[in-house]
This record gives sequence, structure tokens and C-alpha cells, in this order.
Amino acid sequence: MEVTSIIANIFSLYYSHKITRKERKLALKTISPEMFNSAVFSLMEIKDMDTTQNVILTGFLLDYYNEANEIPMRRLLLQNFHNSHEDIVSLFQSQWNNDTENISVLLKALGRIPEYLHPEDFKYPYIRKIIYAIGAQPQPESLLALEKLVSETNDNKIKELALHQIEKRKELGRWEFENKIK
Repeated sequence: MEVTSIIANIFSLYYSHKITRKERKLALKTISPEMFNSAVFSLMEIKDMDTTQNVILTGFLLDYYNEANEIPMRRLLLQNFHNSHEDIVSLFQSQWNNDTENISVLLKALGRIPEYLHPEDFKYPYIRKIIYAIGAQPQPESLLALEKLVSETNDNKIKELALHQIEKRKELGRWEFENKIK
């Protein structure tokens, strides 16, 4: 059975209240990190919102995110068939913050906000997450990208968020990376 089907079956049992949260996690532990990587790679082919959400949640529940998932998640972030954009951006802020390639992907995501995030209540918190994820990437490239964003955008809220992030990063540095070292 394909790993995404295994994950789907486990979540189906959980959502239909046939297994508990604890049982779901135990069942998911039968999935190895290699199987999880395979599931992440298959998301772009499957293009299904529920499958994407379940695989992404599995990664968080099992703490399986790793370097092998970074490039597939870059691609997935720019797609509109799912509703896991905020979770993916969070991974780029907290885990995948050592590659300047991520900056251009995050900037593209800023210009491709999915329809479900268009209402103002959702849009600017998502934009803030993207800007924070850009700020978490290697300096000085991240700061230069944010400064360019400030100079090119006509959206005052985006300017305000980017300027705040620039100020914060210049003052505090890359706290995500520094916390991993400690």
C-alpha cells in the first residue's frame, strides 16, 4: 500500500472517532522517515488537499521534517490545490532557514497568495509569516530582499511588516539559527 494511502487511512479512522489521538500517533509511527519523505515527494503528483494536509500534519506529529523535504516544500508552497501554506512557511522560518534559495521562493509566495487567504483577517497574518521566514534566512541576503520589498511594494501594511522585520533582524540577528546551536 502506498504511504499516502496508509496516512489517509489512519487519519480517516481518527476523524471518524474510531481511534484516539494517542492511537493515531502510534499508528503513524509505523511510517519510517524514508516513507514520510516519499509521501512528501508524491504530494505534487497527487495534488489533493486532504492528502497534503494529512502528510504535513504527520511530519509535525512525528517530527520527521528534514533536509530532503525542503525542495519539495518549496514547490508545494507555490501551489494552490491545498490549504497548508501557513504550515509550510512556518517550516521555512523555523527549520529550513540556511539557504538563500528559499528567499526567492518566499517572495514568489508573497505574490501568489492563495484565494482562501485573501480575506484581510487571513492575508496579513500570512504575509507576516512569509516576511518573518524571509528574515530567518541567511543574512545579508535576507535583509537585502526585505529592503528591496519595502522599496518596491505599494502596500503600506507590507512595508510596515518588512521594516519591522528588518529592524528586528538587525537588532537581534537570526534567532532561529542561534537557538538551534544552543
